[in-house]
Amino acid sequence: MATNIDSKEIVKQVTDRIAESYPDMDREHISSLASEELDKISSARVTDYFTVLTERAVRSRLKG
Repeated sequence: MATNIDSKEIVKQVTDRIAESYPDMDREHISSLASEELDKISSARVTDYFTVLTERAVRSRLKG
């Protein structure tokens, strides 16, 4: 069952965690990537793992 998600909070959490690993990376860039990746999965019915899935996708893009 889907629950309401707080997109801003997910983006903030992902940005904060990734910024720790990439201190020289612009936080706005990380935040933008997080927003893009979250948008890709936002229509999913199960939202329990949005934060971790978004973080993984952003880390993958930064490495890639």
